[in-house]
Amino acid sequence: MSLGLALASVLTGVGAYTAAAAPAAAAPAPIPLTSSACPADLQQGEADGCVTQLQLELNLTGAQLTVDGQFGSATGTAVRTFQASHSLTADGIVGPATKSALDAAAAAASATVDLRTQCGDLQTGAGGACVSTLQTMLNTFHAGRLTVDGQFGPATDTAVRNFQAAHTLTIDGIAGTAVKNALYTSTPAPLPSGAVDPIKVLNAAKSYLGVKYVWGGGHSLRGEGPGPSLGTCDQYTGPQPCAANTTVGLDCSGLVRAAFWFGAGIDLAHGGGTTEQTLDSHLTPITESQRRPGDVEYFGADAHNTVHVVLYAGTDPTTGADMMYEAKETNTNVHYVTLRTGGYWYHVSA
Repeated sequence: MSLGLALASVLTGVGAYTAAAAPAAAAPAPIPLTSSACPADLQQGEADGCVTQLQLELNLTGAQLTVDGQFGSATGTAVRTFQASHSLTADGIVGPATKSALDAAAAAASATVDLRTQCGDLQTGAGGACVSTLQTMLNTFHAGRLTVDGQFGPATDTAVRNFQAAHTLTIDGIAGTAVKNALYTSTPAPLPSGAVDPIKVLNAAKSYLGVKYVWGGGHSLRGEGPGPSLGTCDQYTGPQPCAANTTVGLDCSGLVRAAFWFGAGIDLAHGGGTTEQTLDSHLTPITESQRRPGDVEYFGADAHNTVHVVLYAGTDPTTGADMMYEAKETNTNVHYVTLRTGGYWYHVSA
């Protein structure tokens, strides 16, 4: 993998950051955001080199914008996402505070290093150029939706765990030798798209076997994206004391969300719980007799008032038993066990 392709940027001038990544052919030449040629407040409707620069810097910090110099709705959404992740007013207007934070984040993202030779093991609490490089590389593997800020927090921990799961590595959230080697020797693949392949979905679920059940785990509570994450003690009624907000793992709907995101590129309910998932447009109700591997079964008072979900794995060729992947409850791990029936069944399609 060539880091130069993903991180083509340099520091130029005095106190100003100018991204050197090539914009689309039709985009105006980039102008530093702090230049007097740029308005004090950039906002939707602007079209010039200042917007080209804005889009380039947003892409360095995790956005995936087409660089065209046009401040449209997608750019506005990316600005608000950046602002929210940096404790700024998420109004989509690029004023002095947003410009300053974005310049700093883009500069940090450009300060690339070789993780294998210049960085030790990276884990929660680490910071600096090593973490910025790690975050950028994890984004290229679709392991997370990280803001490249050089701070190893819960979102980066989640992305490392997703990367480890996808590459059959020990899932511990630490970017050590094995993770670094895999980042440099593996080839990033696009997320699946098109028709749902149940085999890919089930393989994604299988990669999380042994991950702890955590209430709220896998729900982007801190902007992590799908995958194992810190949970929450809000509305928690399990064994006390609650450790969910200090433990990384998945709950039942977090597991199903991760399986379909990494197996099919579908983010069910965008982090919502079981009831929200049943209302997702990708789900079609089916009968129990129509179930096929890769279908999901929800349990609750009715089809859209649910509290638990499992992923149907099909018939085990060794035992002949119908099986499922499940994150069941606190003090258990994601497991592969005999299917329970009696719930509400859905098929997931693109």
